Amino acid sequence: MRPRPLFIENPEHDRYVSLVPDGDIVEILSKQRTKTITLLSSVSEESARKAYAPGKWTLKEVIGHMTDSERVMAYRILAIARNESTPLPAMDQDQYVSAANFNKLSWEQLLAGLDTVRSNTLSLISTIDDAAWVRNGTVMNSPVSVGTIAYGIVGHELHHMKVIRDKYL
Repeated sequence: MRPRPLFIENPEHDRYVSLVPDGDIVEILSKQRTKTITLLSSVSEESARKAYAPGKWTLKEVIGHMTDSERVMAYRILAIARNESTPLPAMDQDQYVSAANFNKLSWEQLLAGLDTVRSNTLSLISTIDDAAWVRNGTVMNSPVSVGTIAYGIVGHELHHMKVIRDKYL
């Protein structure tokens, strides 16, 4: 079982890590994958095209954002675990969503992408050894550990799934 990060290097990461329950991170990621895909599979294509308010993302855009964010965070895990010394850049979420045209994709495509990315994240995390798990790199000009990023993936999805349940469904 991977240790929970004890010290969060950046308040931006803490906002997500603090949402994650105690337990084995691989098991949490796996169960979250099943729960999220099961819930979202009941959403219609029409409902997925809707935003809950003017100027807000559609549900398709939220899922596209979650998928892109996990891709970026998994890359950060890989880079830091492999001793990358170059600081890693921030991700402008609005720019990514705007450029992706998620609303042109089918709901089925978006859910398959989310599921595949989580499968890849699970595969990556299962290869990280104990030394790499606590290794720090630099993201957005702040130190961050591999473990913090992994917990951040779970917390980011928990955050967005709460918004989805409260405002979209």
